[in-house]
Amino acid sequence: MSENTNNQDLALIIENDKEQFLSVIDNNYPTEIKEGINQVVDILTQEKQITDLYPEILAEIPISTSQFQDTCVQYGQHFTPHKKLRQAVMELQDKLGALYAAKTSHKKAMLKVERTKLEIENLEEELDLAVKENDDKSSKRLKLSLLEKQVELEENERGLNSSSHLVKDAMLKVIQQENLVDKYKKEVEDSGLSYEESEVEYYVMYFTYDAEKQLRTMGRIDTGTFGAIGQLPEEIRKKVLNNISFLKHKLFEENYPAEGDFLCKVFFEELRPKKTGENEMEGMKVDKFIGSKTIKLLSLNGEDSNK
Repeated sequence: MSENTNNQDLALIIENDKEQFLSVIDNNYPTEIKEGINQVVDILTQEKQITDLYPEILAEIPISTSQFQDTCVQYGQHFTPHKKLRQAVMELQDKLGALYAAKTSHKKAMLKVERTKLEIENLEEELDLAVKENDDKSSKRLKLSLLEKQVELEENERGLNSSSHLVKDAMLKVIQQENLVDKYKKEVEDSGLSYEESEVEYYVMYFTYDAEKQLRTMGRIDTGTFGAIGQLPEEIRKKVLNNISFLKHKLFEENYPAEGDFLCKVFFEELRPKKTGENEMEGMKVDKFIGSKTIKLLSLNGEDSNK
């Protein structure tokens, strides 16, 4: 067996993927089905990835969730920029973790591809030597080993292509989260509130919003919510109860339309708690209540719209 004949046989086996795939297909399929099968087999034999088939689609439509969905689900439930900023930073931490994991996976995939290529080169050299020495037994063994490594290379290259897309997707997510961090950081700076002061606003609006949902769907406040409101400090508890009275008046006395927008959004400025002094919300000293001095760095020079 000559070296050229050996290489030709090997190439023929490797390049006959399409015929091998088609041989398992029933010839009784209609023509249009056979055409579709041929297209799919072409995809398989050319090792095309989803990024090769639909690059324009994936450039605009991500495989993961949309930024609109993330913003609505992850941030829409929060009532203060501080809470949104906290969520954005936590999400950014997760996205960075995913990016680092994708980066490591990509490196591992590259190493696998390069290692397999080197192993193929070594096997080819061994096979050439076995052919020159007319060692048929070794030649057959090496041919099989070489074919196995070719299949392994295909698998590793698919993994490399897949990891490349994961890196790109993770990078886009990090960029989106960084933009959200910047956005909410600016809102925190403009609020004039420390994080602990903003927590008062959050919980007042949280219970007020919950009360509105219950009043509009059940006509009353459930015992669990009412009991939780009772655990709030006096000044803040009274503010929530006054908000509930406001909601009841609008809904049951002024006959606010059932399909009307959320009262908590329409009358947000009236319902939110007010800053009544330095480190003071609705007359309650925040640092005295929590037992320690509040940290105020981001909003130190911000405009205070609550004064």
